[in-house]
Amino acid sequence: MPGRKSQAGSVRTCGRVAIPFKSSVTSIFDILSEISALTFDAFSSLKPQTVRAIRIKPLPGQVRTKPKQLGPIAVLLCTLVSRPAFAQSEEIVTPFDLFEPERGEGIRISPNLLFFPSIESDATYDDNVYNNSQSKLDDLVLSFRPRSTIRTDLQRHEFSLTSGADIRRYADIKGENSEQFDIQGKGRFDLAERTEVIVDAGLRRGIEQRGTAGDQFLTDEPVAFNRKFGGLRVRREGGFLELMAEGRIAETRYRDTKINGLPFDLSERDSTVTRARIRSSAPTSHYSRVFVEASINKVDYSNSLPTQRDSDGYGVLAGMLLRLTSLVNLEVGVGYMRQKFDNPSVKDVSDVNFHLQVEWTPRADWQITAAADRVIDPSFRLDAPAIVHSDFSLEARKALGDRTLVSAELGISDEKYQGSGRKDMRFHASARAHYRLIDNVGLVAGVGWRKQDGNALGRDYAGITVTLGVRARF
Repeated sequence: MPGRKSQAGSVRTCGRVAIPFKSSVTSIFDILSEISALTFDAFSSLKPQTVRAIRIKPLPGQVRTKPKQLGPIAVLLCTLVSRPAFAQSEEIVTPFDLFEPERGEGIRISPNLLFFPSIESDATYDDNVYNNSQSKLDDLVLSFRPRSTIRTDLQRHEFSLTSGADIRRYADIKGENSEQFDIQGKGRFDLAERTEVIVDAGLRRGIEQRGTAGDQFLTDEPVAFNRKFGGLRVRREGGFLELMAEGRIAETRYRDTKINGLPFDLSERDSTVTRARIRSSAPTSHYSRVFVEASINKVDYSNSLPTQRDSDGYGVLAGMLLRLTSLVNLEVGVGYMRQKFDNPSVKDVSDVNFHLQVEWTPRADWQITAAADRVIDPSFRLDAPAIVHSDFSLEARKALGDRTLVSAELGISDEKYQGSGRKDMRFHASARAHYRLIDNVGLVAGVGWRKQDGNALGRDYAGITVTLGVRARF
């Protein structure tokens, strides 16, 4: 297609063998290079020897290197043991580059201010609205999601204000009708060439999804909450040492609900969560970085009765960012996490912390990603002051030309209720297709499956959804 970058062709390269393990492989190549240099000197007069170069795309913030020259024996070994692979070009094309979604040019409301409105609407059939195997009810829900962003158009700094809503209407089960709203302001300040400060704050009115930890009373309507949040991030990228420091606070207040028509107070769930973390990374080679991250958190419940549930904790994480090849990026970390509770009868959380993110682009029209994370969140239950979440996901995307993007996802979520014997294991799978009808209008279709195993103390359920929708950008 005109104006697009093309994926490099398939070639034989020793990069897929030599690149990922510099500490061991480089030393072997150095020895081989010394031996080959003597051989090269001895036979150079008989037959000229060609030299192959490895080109490595540096990680963000690192300086691009010159091609590394290998001796003839190393070249021969690389040729023998390497497999066919895509050449390591400076820019790798992904399905997101090939696919052109609907987009709007925005409305200029002043010389330095743009307005971007959008609308999404879809119809979803759900065969288990309440996520309850004992009273399984199906229904059709219509969703309408308007959203708008006002953003500055400046050479330096950037400010934006985003707001939106999610309005749901059910065909038969009217009690599940809901309205969700959010508004968020964000500012980015460029303090220096490689240093920026990001400030954000917002409000959100949301609902708890049926069948999750917050949905435990079979209320007449979805449990609703109001949340205020804000954060500050300072980031310095590029150069040898990269640094990031961040602090966030979120205050959540739950609205009273009803059970069989009677009011029910949920104020015992009200909480304030404060988090802070700092992260530093440095290169170990031109294709890898090591990072160290430390975090702290504090959870305060507004109502400490009948049991004390406040806690504070910390976590440490260390790992590497690797560009195994120009087609494979890997970020992996492992560490330790601990959460201490004010209530001495609750056992502290002391567990392994982990983080994984992998991106593989075997072809320009294919991309596969995998992720794994573990976090500690406040609990909605009086018998469990915290929930340890372990999430795993695998997703594949494929571009079918510049108008269509299809994707599929598998996921597992493990929720362990600290201080309680409850442990929920949730599985989900989905497939989705996105088609750009015209420049600013697109169509979406998807199917999803979910299943939860609540063991002896939780809720077991399964459900299927089918969705058709339209998106418009202006």
